[in-house]
Amino acid sequence: MSYTRVSQSMLVSQVMSNLNSQTRKLMDLQNQLSTGQCINAPSDDPIGARTALNSRKTIQKNEQYVKNIALADPILNDTSSTLDTVINILQRAEELTVQGSTGTNSQDDLDYIALEVNELVEMMVDSGNHVTNGRYIFGGTCSLDEAFTATTDATTGEITAVTYNGNSEKIEMQVSDRTSVAINETGDAVFQDSEDIFQVLINIRDNLRSGDQTALGSNLTDLENAQSQVLSATARVGATQNRLETMTSQLEDYISNSEELLSLTIDIDYADVYVDLSAQENAYQAALSAASQVLQPSLLDFLS
Repeated sequence: MSYTRVSQSMLVSQVMSNLNSQTRKLMDLQNQLSTGQCINAPSDDPIGARTALNSRKTIQKNEQYVKNIALADPILNDTSSTLDTVINILQRAEELTVQGSTGTNSQDDLDYIALEVNELVEMMVDSGNHVTNGRYIFGGTCSLDEAFTATTDATTGEITAVTYNGNSEKIEMQVSDRTSVAINETGDAVFQDSEDIFQVLINIRDNLRSGDQTALGSNLTDLENAQSQVLSATARVGATQNRLETMTSQLEDYISNSEELLSLTIDIDYADVYVDLSAQENAYQAALSAASQVLQPSLLDFLS
């Protein structure tokens, strides 16, 4: 039978290694209490650290999508409100056109009606050039300049034609990993598609002044088509708003679920850690006591 000689230096090395191990465990528990997390470095739990990293990435990404939708809300809300105004203008124009086309009005009466229609033309151009957050919402992606330019008569100052300055491009907003949503309505689609709404109103005004009853009858059909055109845009905006509202709710659920997973992965149970810390402190004190007994000076220490 062979024996391994245990030297004093070996004994000291083993004691110091044990003390270091106890100190490291004590430090880890104190660090957990300080941060509230059981994973403070990838080495603490490589798999848990990766899960936590993926959860944080998912949370950040979905929070950005929620912010994107929030940025789209003012544009969609203002677009919806402006389209409601446009519908109201067209409905009032229809009332005035019916009134003027009865054949019972004097020309003076028709001229007075034409004055109000002229105001509706002005209001329609103002609606087409609505600005939200410094941008013309109906200009497509050319939103820094006026969407519509009005040509006016040099003598009367009345609008005789309206030109679209924007484009037909949609503003796309990323709302999920694979989905982007158009958040704008372009001016050409709303105001100058199958019916040029501005020109319809201008024609009504001019036909009232000329007393052309036949043309006014035709203008009523134009107004109906114009209203259908705007209502289609209103429906698109409403559908987009509903879709984004649903997506916001889903994204918030995803964020909540990811936060719960992250919490389960890295958050500590304070009660358990306090118990472990108390036990570790006792173990550390016991190790120190044992070390003080083992590392008593010997005769060899004085002879060396």
